[in-house]
Amino acid sequence: MKSKVWFLVLLGCVPQLVIAEGAVDDMAAVLVGLNHFPSAAHRQTLEAIVADAVATEDEKMLAQIIARIAHKVSSADRAQLENILSRGDTSEGIRTLATAALNISHKVSSDDLAGLKAMSD
Repeated sequence: MKSKVWFLVLLGCVPQLVIAEGAVDDMAAVLVGLNHFPSAAHRQTLEAIVADAVATEDEKMLAQIIARIAHKVSSADRAQLENILSRGDTSEGIRTLATAALNISHKVSSDDLAGLKAMSD
């Protein structure tokens, strides 16, 4: 009986995991297409992530930071990104996004582009 309960609990978590990965993938796609600042379509994608009840606090924070990029991240946003990177519990996807955002100078750096493209495909 316990195994059936655990199976149902895990089954209920699968859609949330897929949605959570979707936010990271969507932000990767935004960064890949970023040219100086997010386009109107990119901003809509980022706003949807911020409004999503399933998105994590890190995902929402990253979406807000990416939406504010104008040629590079601000010093206040840089501090938040560095905080995300300094924590030991940060997922690989969030870490990749935060690193890419920190390195932006008008566009995503060529070093970060390959990792982001792999996430957004």
